[in-house]
Amino acid sequence: MINTKLFLEKFLQRQRFKRVEKKYLRGSILDFGGNEGELKAYVEGDYTVVNYDHSPLEGKTFNHIIALAVIEHIPFEEVFSIFKKFGEHLLPSGCVVLTTPTPASKPVLELLASLRLLDRENILEHQHYWSKTELYRLASASGMEVVEYKTFQLGFNQLCILEKKG
Repeated sequence: MINTKLFLEKFLQRQRFKRVEKKYLRGSILDFGGNEGELKAYVEGDYTVVNYDHSPLEGKTFNHIIALAVIEHIPFEEVFSIFKKFGEHLLPSGCVVLTTPTPASKPVLELLASLRLLDRENILEHQHYWSKTELYRLASASGMEVVEYKTFQLGFNQLCILEKKG
């Protein structure tokens, strides 16, 4: 019997991975909040994954920092301080690539979790559903600018590419 919950979660994860263009998965990559390092199979270059322990970042810089489906799990204000630190670890030509559910996805994700089609605990861990305006504010407050923004999965998810200003 197929585990529907696991199948759907893996499907959604692969959809996020496919949204990240190959050019962002080359060089030195930091997978921020990358769990078990599932993204590594898509990376061409050096790969570092961090979850709660940020010590592997000490003295390292990266071409790209990838944060897929992670910032919604972190308290709102804490995300701002984390993204400011990203600037210290990002090479001048690099960028931050993030995905996060849109506010419109909240009732859909909660329904899917209540039907046991998604991991209920994972959905309940969501601290904040980021709007497009808030993502632009996050970029600006972090010394970055949004160079690309788009929604996917019928507008329930969003991709944002941020680069250092100047």
